[in-house]
Amino acid sequence: MGEAGKVQGDKLTELFNELVAKRIIISMNVVGAGFDRLTCITGITTDAGGSYLLVDPPDDFEGAVAVKDLWHLRFNFNGPDILEYIFSTRGGKFCEQGLKIPFPEHVERLQRRRNFRVKTLTGTQMHFQLKKIHGVIDLINVSLGGVYGVLTKHNFKFIRGPVLKIDQQIYDVSLVFPGDHDRPGNTVYVKKAEVKRVEHDQDRGYYRFALEFDEMEKQEQNKLTQVIYDLQRWYLQRRK
Repeated sequence: MGEAGKVQGDKLTELFNELVAKRIIISMNVVGAGFDRLTCITGITTDAGGSYLLVDPPDDFEGAVAVKDLWHLRFNFNGPDILEYIFSTRGGKFCEQGLKIPFPEHVERLQRRRNFRVKTLTGTQMHFQLKKIHGVIDLINVSLGGVYGVLTKHNFKFIRGPVLKIDQQIYDVSLVFPGDHDRPGNTVYVKKAEVKRVEHDQDRGYYRFALEFDEMEKQEQNKLTQVIYDLQRWYLQRRK
């Protein structure tokens, strides 16, 4: 399933069964309504009309489709191979299990990788060391490809301007994800990252940074993937 192209037939059913079994997060867009939410496929069902996907309905979905006689939905997700998959459906209805939408004829598998960004929990930080500078960035969001956050601490009291600059590379970064009574915390290590964007909030006097991961061990990448899936599921559960 590693090549780009259409997934259809038995392979399509296998793909959706895997999404259900692994509770893989998907993005659902109501075309023409400006509505885009994370959700998941909870099952597959068949009746006299054909095969259908059962989808967990996001918040406010009913309002987004209230004026539409025929639902037009677009979905995308990162598959088990981390490639991006997209498909669309027309029609569907509410049912006891959530949303019941027509089984698509095919799913398009793209060659590019797409990294979902997910909002981090309070207390999530990125620690970095740059020569004599030790800095802490409070993270706003994270993806498999990078992070975005606010520099809140560094040990140089009289430094002017941003501590990090665009295209600057930093090494041996640690991402610290807090835990709670339900789950332990986790730390993910990044061997090399690069600054892609610098924003200055003049009113508050702080800097926000977007960084892209350039080098990670496979084990750390797997840990980060699990952290992101756990965060997505946590947000999905909170809305119920």
